[in-house]
Amino acid sequence: MKRIFILTAVAGLTATISPSLAQDLAAGKVLYEHNCLACHGNKGQGGIGKKLAGDAGYWSFDIFKRAVNDGIDDHGKKMKPIMPAFGKTGFPSSGKPPTDDDLKNIQAYVQSFGPKQ
Repeated sequence: MKRIFILTAVAGLTATISPSLAQDLAAGKVLYEHNCLACHGNKGQGGIGKKLAGDAGYWSFDIFKRAVNDGIDDHGKKMKPIMPAFGKTGFPSSGKPPTDDDLKNIQAYVQSFGPKQ
């Protein structure tokens, strides 16, 4: 009986995790397209801004957050060309600074561009 209960609980937990991950990725895509794509490219290949594919998506969350909010990269240096400090200016699409959930969603979407390099 305990075994059935545990298997049922695990199955229920798995079912609730998968949809939320898909929702986070979709939200990240929208945020990326509205706020990041113009400088970083449609697949994070770079352009005006740094290449993100295979790199920034795999930084620790704190480093990724610092990069977006303060424009400081994973080496502790100001990004060039200048990365807008969205923590101070807010996203162009909303005028509001990104929340941690926004940033986690964007980072998840950036990871979809490819494996860590």
